[in-house]
Amino acid sequence: MEWNKRDAPAPSAVLKVRALRWWIALYLLSAIGVAFQRTLLSTENNFLIFRAAFDHLIAGRDLYAAYPATHADFFKYSPTFALLFAPFALLPLVPGYVLWAVVCATAVCSGIALLLPARPAAIALAIAWLAVVGDMQRAQSNALCAGLMLLGWAAMERGRQWPAATAIIAGGFIKLFPVAGLAGAIFHRRKVRFGIIVLAVIALGLALPLLVVSWDSLGAQYLSWRAIEAHDAAPLTRYGTGGADLYAGLMGQFRVWFGVQWPFWPTQLAGLALLLAPLLRGPAVWTTRFRTNFLASILVFSVLFNHQAESPSYSIAMIGVAVWFATSERVWWRTALMALCLVVVNLASTDLLPRALYQAYYVKYLLKTIPLIPLWIVMQGELFGLIRNGSDSERAESDQGDLPATQVLA
Repeated sequence: MEWNKRDAPAPSAVLKVRALRWWIALYLLSAIGVAFQRTLLSTENNFLIFRAAFDHLIAGRDLYAAYPATHADFFKYSPTFALLFAPFALLPLVPGYVLWAVVCATAVCSGIALLLPARPAAIALAIAWLAVVGDMQRAQSNALCAGLMLLGWAAMERGRQWPAATAIIAGGFIKLFPVAGLAGAIFHRRKVRFGIIVLAVIALGLALPLLVVSWDSLGAQYLSWRAIEAHDAAPLTRYGTGGADLYAGLMGQFRVWFGVQWPFWPTQLAGLALLLAPLLRGPAVWTTRFRTNFLASILVFSVLFNHQAESPSYSIAMIGVAVWFATSERVWWRTALMALCLVVVNLASTDLLPRALYQAYYVKYLLKTIPLIPLWIVMQGELFGLIRNGSDSERAESDQGDLPATQVLA
């Protein structure tokens, strides 16, 4: 077949795709480097918890009991997650951690690359990189859950309901917040069919551990899981200790700054109402940018209104910040808000901030949360139509010539 120059992508499109591929490569190399760092040079307790959970599941032991001889703290995820961790638990420690970190990084990269055109995808990956690396260093599942939400949202945008439901519910079996991604169904047709698919996926996920345990054993695991979750829902007092301990979003701010002791749920209910209220504007404003930025807002909301948000959990919010900024109209104050989040949420959590200042101010006053508050207010202001954020036609023009995501990931 004769090559037609008109079929070739524009040079600018090639550069955008090349930049995106370089960022994906950096994520994968970072995952491998982190895995070696946290196995050969140190030990990461979270990974030991996850590995042990699979062994406890197939042995019929209580997943949610204390096992101080093996690891500190408790396993707090579903029995389904304990089973799905099998590929990482059955491998030796180093390759198991490598595979886990690569899966987490791949979920974020694939989700962003499938959701956004090449140029904004590269920008988003650049902004989120440090947060994702920090999450992988703790062997946490936050980046994976956010990536599964992005993948599920991208599948919904393409009308692929089974992959969408599977990705989002899979994240829900790790942590609860990814189920918020199901809100994206409101933008698309065949909602009843999607609801039936979601229920089927949930049922299959709940029953999946029956492949290796009995009905009675699985029932006991779910009762024990419910008990430990109820304990975690109790009022919290352990703020300001640093490391991976609780920052608790807005609820932590209220307690540390103002000394209030009211229950969590009124704040969370008010936040949920504010999150969903822009949807009342109706389908006329549900453009591509609106839908994408609504997802970004969900990701930030999942940290701001989570009373159990630990320091690594803020990677979820930073992925939301990255998606929002990459798809937004460029003005100086948006750049300033993004940069403030990058410095305070990410860089200040590293050794760049002297330990004395870190303990005396950053951790004590839970400063990690503060820059996310005005940024989320701006996000919601844009979704309400109170703050201008370009138009879909401007976005299409700026991204003209980008190759499809399938070619980017090829």
